[in-house]
Amino acid sequence: MEKEELVVDGFVFSSVSEAQIARKEKETISIIRSRTPLEDGNVCFELYSKLIERDMFKTMVGYCFLYELRQCLITKFGYSEESLPTVRLPKRMEYEKVNEINKSVLEARLERMRLTAKRLKIVIAALSFMIIAMFVIAAINPNTGYVNTEKKVLDKYASWQEDLEKREQAVKEKEAELNMNGVE
Repeated sequence: MEKEELVVDGFVFSSVSEAQIARKEKETISIIRSRTPLEDGNVCFELYSKLIERDMFKTMVGYCFLYELRQCLITKFGYSEESLPTVRLPKRMEYEKVNEINKSVLEARLERMRLTAKRLKIVIAALSFMIIAMFVIAAINPNTGYVNTEKKVLDKYASWQEDLEKREQAVKEKEAELNMNGVE
């Protein structure tokens, strides 16, 4: 996060969101200055009173504008301190409420992430168990012929072929013997 993002009107804010609020307040102040004749004391007093009543400003940028209006009313238009409404600054508690809200959101997010991590660990354990079980079954199973099926089939046919060749040889020997006996 760059420092320039946090600076508004010479104030360094602690977060980007506060700086954005201050920028909006600065724009609001510019619009008020352009549309309101601040040279008239009654208009200036009405503006000051309504801004405080509506609690328009939340940052130092807005409070500085309210202070400027207050000083203008006192020095330029002769209002007394007691006749002007006071500016109510936010309590530190309000910032803590925001932090509490952010904290609860972050805690909920952390809890969801922990739950997801727990589920993933369970899935990984189950898959690991399955893989180990497959290796154990493959090592223990006497019917691991699936791997050597081709070799077993070839060996079987080779033994049949040997038997056939032996029988054929025996038949030829018998024929030769019969042929010799018949020729004599």
